[in-house]
Amino acid sequence: MAKKRRVSQFDDGSDEDSPATITTYKIPKIDRHLVESVKSETVEEPLQASSPPKPVVRLKDEKVKYWSEKNGTTVNAIVHKNPVSIVHEKYPAAEWSDAKVVEKHSNLKFVVTLQVNGEYYHGTATNKKEAKRLAAASCISKKLGLISDFGQPEGKPEVKVEDHSPQAHFSESPVNLPDEEKYSVTPGTPMPISTGQSPVMVLNEIYGPSNCRYDFVSGPDAQPGQPALFKAVLTFKGAVFEGICTNKKKAKQICAQKALEFCGYELIKCEEQPITNAPIKPPIYQKQIIAPETQKFADKLAALAQSKFNELSAQVLDHQKKKKVVAAAVLYNNTGRNKDFSADGDMEVIALTTGTKVLGGEYLSCDGRAVNDSHAEIQIRRCIIRFLYGQLKAITDGRASVLEKNDDMFKLKDEFSLHLYINTAPCGDARIFSPKQEGDQAQITGDDTHPNRINRGVLRTKIESGEGTIPILNASESLLTWDGVLAGQRLRTMSCSDKLCRTNVLGIQGSLLSHFMSPVYYSSIVVGRLFSESHLSRAIYKRAQVPELQSQLPPGYRVNVPILLPVSKPEPRSVNKASGFCFNWTYGDVHPEVTKTVNGKIDDNNASPSRICKNSIFKLFLAQYKKIKQSSEFDGKMYSEVKYAAVDYTKAKELFIKQFRDRKLGCWVQKPVEQNMFCV
Repeated sequence: MAKKRRVSQFDDGSDEDSPATITTYKIPKIDRHLVESVKSETVEEPLQASSPPKPVVRLKDEKVKYWSEKNGTTVNAIVHKNPVSIVHEKYPAAEWSDAKVVEKHSNLKFVVTLQVNGEYYHGTATNKKEAKRLAAASCISKKLGLISDFGQPEGKPEVKVEDHSPQAHFSESPVNLPDEEKYSVTPGTPMPISTGQSPVMVLNEIYGPSNCRYDFVSGPDAQPGQPALFKAVLTFKGAVFEGICTNKKKAKQICAQKALEFCGYELIKCEEQPITNAPIKPPIYQKQIIAPETQKFADKLAALAQSKFNELSAQVLDHQKKKKVVAAAVLYNNTGRNKDFSADGDMEVIALTTGTKVLGGEYLSCDGRAVNDSHAEIQIRRCIIRFLYGQLKAITDGRASVLEKNDDMFKLKDEFSLHLYINTAPCGDARIFSPKQEGDQAQITGDDTHPNRINRGVLRTKIESGEGTIPILNASESLLTWDGVLAGQRLRTMSCSDKLCRTNVLGIQGSLLSHFMSPVYYSSIVVGRLFSESHLSRAIYKRAQVPELQSQLPPGYRVNVPILLPVSKPEPRSVNKASGFCFNWTYGDVHPEVTKTVNGKIDDNNASPSRICKNSIFKLFLAQYKKIKQSSEFDGKMYSEVKYAAVDYTKAKELFIKQFRDRKLGCWVQKPVEQNMFCV
C-alpha cells in the first residue's frame, strides 16, 4: 500500500520518495462559516499534474449555492485568497498579455488576457490590477471550481464565467476588442523609452496613439526598374508630416521621427554592444551637446550684456534701476572667420532694455504715444528697429552702414548677424513648463510628466496689473474693444514667447520697415536661466513649423530657426517685486530712457512719449521713406493704413495667426483698432 500523506490545497502531489495519496484535502484560509472540510476515502492512485485535485467540500451556505446556480457549474469552495496568486501557484506557465486600454463614452477600461493551457480568460476593469484579478478569478472558477471573495465587499463576489473552450476562440487575436468605431485608444502618459522601439512606438507612448493618425496616399511614381514608393501622412497636434519609402512601415517611421523632432526630441541611437546578461541601456531622447567654442560665445555675449547693463544702470536713479528681466541685442561681425559663432569675433551691444509689465487699460493711447508692452524682450525689438532706421539714415547720408541694398530692398550684410540675450526664459509657453534647469532628470530622459502637458504650444496672454500668463483658447476672449477696456475690461497682451515666435516668422523689422527692407531674423538666442531647449524651441519656432504656413509664406519670409544657447553659470533667481519702471537704450543714445510701465511714457513731469512708442517710430519711417523712395504717398495717412500697405508682411502675419487658430492652439489677441488710427 502506498504511503499516505496530507496534501494542501495547492500541492501538486509530487514527492521524490513515494507517490502521494490523499487522506484529507485541506483548504487553507477558507471561511469556516461557509464550508466544512470532509474526510474522503483514501485514494491509492498517484496524483497527475495535468489534472489537479479539487477540494471535496459540503455546500453549507446559501452563497455557495447561489454561485453554483449562477455559473451553471459546480462551485466547490469560496476562498479568501487573491486569485492571481492561485493561478501562479497552480499554473506557473500561465501567460499574461499587456493591458489594453479602451474608452467608451469617456469611461476608461483596461482589458487583461490570461492564457492557460491554450484557453483564454479576460478581465475588464477601470484599472489594470482589478482587470488582472478578474481574469484570474474567471480562470480558477472554470478550472478549479473556486470562487474568490478577495478584495470584494461584503456582498456577492462578481465573477463572470465564460465559455473558454478552444472552439470558442478561433480568431487570431486572443482578445476580441470592440469595434474601433465605438472605442478609441486613450492617450497614454509619458513613460521611459524601451530598447529597440521605433519612432512610431516612442511617439505613441509619449503622446498617445489617439493623437497620431496615419494615412497612406498615392506615392510618387517610381522610376523604371525601381521599387514602388509608399507615402505615409501623419496628422499630429494639428500638423502634418509626410514620409516616403519603399515600404509602409518605414514611411510611418519617417513621419514619426519628424513629429518627434517637431516636439524637440532627438533620438540618440545606442551603439551595438556584445550580448551579455547585463540589462541593455535604452535609447534616450535628449538634446545635442553644445560645443565648447559655442558655449564660450554664449557666455561672452551674456557677459557683454551684463556689463552694458551695469554701465547704463549707473546713470539712472536707484528706484529706476531695479530689474527682473534684461534683454540685449548684440551685433556680431564674422568678417574673415570661417566659424559662424566664435568668442574671438567682434561683438557689440546695440540695444538693451529692462522691464516686466504691461500698460494699464486706462492709459491706452489713441495717438500711439504710449508703449503697450514694457517687457524687455518686446522693447528690445523696438530698439533694434530704431537702430535699423539709424543705419538707413547712414546710407542716405553717405556714411558706413551694416545694411546694403539688394535689388529694391535693403538687407543686413552677410558678415553681420543679430543675437538676442535674455537673462531668463521669456514668459508664456517657453517658461510655464520650465520650473527647473535643463539638467533635471525628467528632461534628460525625455519623460514628460507635467500635469499640464496637454497645453504645450497654446497661445497665452499677459494680464493687466499682474504677472504671469494665462491661455487664450476662445475666440470671444481675443476681442478687445476701446470702450470695453475703458469701462474696466482687463487689457490682455500676447506673451513674450508668442511674440518671439511671430518675430521668427515675420522678422524683427516690423511692418513699416518692410516697405523697403527684407526680413531680419535673430541668428541665436541666449537665455540666462530657466533654459530648456525642448520648451524654448517649441515656443520660439517649432510650433510654427507646419506645412500649411511654410508653403504659403511670401518670398523672403520663413520660419527662422535660431541657435538656442544657455549660459554656463545662470544668475540666481530674483525674489524682488517687479519694478514699475523700465529703461531702454539704443546704439547712439547718450543716456538710457526711463519709462513708467503703467502708462508707457517717460518718467517726467510731462509724461512725454517714449522714443520707442508707435508715434515716434512712425515719424522715423516717414522721414526715411521720403528719402529712400522719393515719395510722399503716405503723408496724411493713418498709421494703420501704412501698416496694411505692406502687403507681403500683412499676408505673412495673417497666415501665422490663422495656423494657430486652425490647430486649436488659441486665438491671437488684437488691441482695439482705434489705437492705430492716428496720424503724425
